[in-house]
Amino acid sequence: MDHSKQENASPEDQELELKLPHLLFTRTVRELYAKIVNEWNSLKKSACQTAAGRALWKHVIHDPLADVLAGETFLRNFHEKIKKDHHNNAREISGVILAVRTLWFDSKIEAALDSFGGAAQVVLLGAGMDARAYRLSCLKESDVFEVDFPEVLQVKAALLQAALESTEHLRLMAKSITRVAADIRDNDLLEKLQISGFVPEKNTVWILEGIIYYLSNSQAMQVLKIIADKCTLSHTVLLADFMNKASTTLSSSTFHFYSDWPDNLLPSLGFSHVKLSQIGDPDANFGLMHDPLNLFNKLRSLPRSVETHPDDGTPCCRLYLVQASGSPNQTISMSTIPM
Repeated sequence: MDHSKQENASPEDQELELKLPHLLFTRTVRELYAKIVNEWNSLKKSACQTAAGRALWKHVIHDPLADVLAGETFLRNFHEKIKKDHHNNAREISGVILAVRTLWFDSKIEAALDSFGGAAQVVLLGAGMDARAYRLSCLKESDVFEVDFPEVLQVKAALLQAALESTEHLRLMAKSITRVAADIRDNDLLEKLQISGFVPEKNTVWILEGIIYYLSNSQAMQVLKIIADKCTLSHTVLLADFMNKASTTLSSSTFHFYSDWPDNLLPSLGFSHVKLSQIGDPDANFGLMHDPLNLFNKLRSLPRSVETHPDDGTPCCRLYLVQASGSPNQTISMSTIPM
């Protein structure tokens, strides 16, 4: 995708009014979303919020399924935030972090698969309403495994079925997709993956997007160790986003795990190559971080060890985008993963 024309872009530049697809108002979809609104907790609902952000930033994210996976309620709520930011001339429009994060993961998935020669396994932990298997052509030779709570996967499958039946041009882009009903916090994660066809000896890209900070420290470390251990069996790539300690204070009841220095943590677990980016870095802006005075560019100008901003005393809340890799017989280093 050419991102050269995205400078100054925001959803409000593209579309002032929210246009909802007819599919959202069908009986099947309404019944599914009544279950989401009434029965799901905040963690599960965050999957719909992410889909809503992708849908409303569709001028930079190609995700034709995002609308139906988000649902009317989450689309309307997210759209109101964007309208408010636009009205207030905010330097950071709601959803911009999500947009940059999505595009960063997309680009790194493609780069990792290219380094494998195309064929690999791709495991999305806490997959939620992610639709990459239906929108990324780079997955055409890859077996995709989506791991999440059984109720999330069931509703998602039903929504996708409704969308695919109503739109002829939507189709699976990945070689295959397998949905694995599992709680990634449990000890049987790897067992359930293998029962579903995952092969530890095959090259694998592991994706932890927007999920690891919801886990406790022990749960997060367990997941990271499971992935790191695979480096001894096959070429393994981990793509993950980490909050620093200050970021978790934004909602201490929601966010738990943090790492101020994931580029030190991951080599200690067995990854041989680690590269860290911050929102706004050359590989993590996509033309959306043009204002030098926005929050993210101001943070990038400060050493990562600084905990409070010298201008106003506010906590330095950072989101780190991290790619790590390892393979049998590699020595641990801090060198950059080949791009």
